[in-house]
Amino acid sequence: MPAVLGCHPPRSINDTGDYPIADWGGDEPSDPATTGYFINHLSLNVRNMSQSLEFYTGVFGMRRMFTVEVSEHLSISYMAHSQGGRNGTGYQTAAELNRDKNNLAGLLELISLDVEEPSEPTTTTTTTTHKKDSLSHIGIIVPDMEKTQARLEAFGVTVYKRTGDDWSRDALLGLGEQYLGSISKLEEEEIDTILPIWNQMNKDMIFAADPDGNLIEIQPLSGAPIIVE
Repeated sequence: MPAVLGCHPPRSINDTGDYPIADWGGDEPSDPATTGYFINHLSLNVRNMSQSLEFYTGVFGMRRMFTVEVSEHLSISYMAHSQGGRNGTGYQTAAELNRDKNNLAGLLELISLDVEEPSEPTTTTTTTTHKKDSLSHIGIIVPDMEKTQARLEAFGVTVYKRTGDDWSRDALLGLGEQYLGSISKLEEEEIDTILPIWNQMNKDMIFAADPDGNLIEIQPLSGAPIIVE
């Protein structure tokens, strides 16, 4: 009997055919080649770093792991909940959170590019999200960068930067609003300051796109340098 039952397809939660229709996912295991893959963080472009840090700290109890000022106008911060259990049940120091950064999930990266943006007229239907491209990227951790790079190529995935390569100026500016906000509005001298620092911080990473063009940042499990010397 169990063998017979096991042959039946999963039942829909709603068998009436009326909307809404929900359906359970299947029980097929993931490709063994993706063992160790997991989402590490989401990255947002924010208008005001201090305001955003205060919001996620005060409202949601996240903690600032670190902030890096890349240049006069560009800075990044990482935020996390303690990972020893649900927030508050397994306290970790900031040093411990940073030590385990690439072995954690549920992190939030904030990218602030402090440039003047033209004000938009407000209406009663204006969304509270200040711009459509607030999502910068999704951060995924993998155990082997070279194998992952080969896998992406085999699947025909769009890759903007391979592991070990540098960002070219044109490629970095080409992603524009999606990745680092209005970076093209900075003075040329500041862009020249940012590029070598950004390449040091992102040397080992892969940057790719999903079918909708959403940016995916792939980092090694062994970690990547946070502070550039």
